[in-house]
Amino acid sequence: MMDWEKLLSTWRTPFENQEPGPSSRQMFRSQFESDYDRIVYSQPFRRLARKTQVHPLTPNDHVHNRLTHSIEVASVGRSFARRLSKFLSDEGLLPQDRSGDDLGWILMAACAAHDIGNPPYGHAGESAIREWSASHEEVVFPNDLNVSDGVRQDVLLFEGNAQGFRISARNDNPLIGYLRLTYATLGAMVKYPWDACDSRASKLGKHNCFSSEKEIFRDVFAHMGLVDAAGEYFRHPLSFLSEAADDICYRVVDLEDAAELRIVPDHRIRKIYGRLLGSAQPEHKPLSQIRGEVIERLIDETWKVFVGNYDEIMSGQRSADLKSGLDAQLVSALEEVQHVYDEIFAEISKVAVELGAYKALGRILKAVCNATSQLARKQDLAELQFISLRCLDLAWPKHHVEQNQKQPYEWWLHQVLDYVSALSDNMARQISREIEGT
Repeated sequence: MMDWEKLLSTWRTPFENQEPGPSSRQMFRSQFESDYDRIVYSQPFRRLARKTQVHPLTPNDHVHNRLTHSIEVASVGRSFARRLSKFLSDEGLLPQDRSGDDLGWILMAACAAHDIGNPPYGHAGESAIREWSASHEEVVFPNDLNVSDGVRQDVLLFEGNAQGFRISARNDNPLIGYLRLTYATLGAMVKYPWDACDSRASKLGKHNCFSSEKEIFRDVFAHMGLVDAAGEYFRHPLSFLSEAADDICYRVVDLEDAAELRIVPDHRIRKIYGRLLGSAQPEHKPLSQIRGEVIERLIDETWKVFVGNYDEIMSGQRSADLKSGLDAQLVSALEEVQHVYDEIFAEISKVAVELGAYKALGRILKAVCNATSQLARKQDLAELQFISLRCLDLAWPKHHVEQNQKQPYEWWLHQVLDYVSALSDNMARQISREIEGT
């Protein structure tokens, strides 16, 4: 069985030439509260305000973006933390030097950061990076430059979750805004505890770790006792609750946006909410009030699944999400929600923007890959062509490029992913136009 003392670790990734160890104590703020503050004050978090949640580049300010979505997910995560605090306290399992507030800050931080690595245009952006790279391997992976199989997979299976772990765990590049979150918060963020080279990554299209963070990932999970003798990693128990908070918001709140944009009629959303509540909903009741009741019910029912499977979770035997354990009536209602999402994703204006996303991100990738590959060959800025210098200036401050001009190309490839994934929807569109000269 896992040990909550280890699971709630305050350790952080050490700076260079430092030994790993717990974070220093603060008088008025816990290390987990510090995690949350690091996230909300960070550039990667602020950029989520201009990144697609479901509906890209919508002029309607009432519709969710990644930032408002993440704040709402953190709110649901806090509700789960309060239930978990009481459960662990009643069972005598909460470590003496930890509190219910600690659980709240960990889950709020993990939920706030869960989309922090997502590229512009949502999941369409992930697909664009993958597919453009696969169809332009001669640009991304030049034959004369060494790129390991691991880094190749990192690009070809680019994943926002793995980029989020990279941002949240690393310590070596302040330019990107790496956060050095505590091990407990990092564990609570990880839904897919394997790297891009694992067969599950190819099969599911999901993973939580690039090859560049493999050692960090191993150290974090080994320290918390989340790995067996064969090297297989287990999910942190809190990751089930952060994932559930995301699922609840994603499947409930985004339906409201579809009604706001008149993609799906109001009465149909009311009917689905009614199924999730188990009763018909009156027409005069505000949709927002019904949505609040639906979220509350899903929190209650999901919590029952967590408690009912607690021993399986704590022994590392469960990997499936909590919604798969809901009763048949709720599962059926959530399947209807998925049908609505299929219609939303097929909506013509969304399809048009996503087609543009492929071109925009492909154009940016081509420019920065050509520039960094030339730098990797020359290892001297003075020998670069004018266009390569300008592309490097576009992506990074000159001092950063000067300090790293002798780095190998595969190191630069991850800098490329850092840069492209950090762009907001609007920035990606603007930079693509600038590169094209339009």
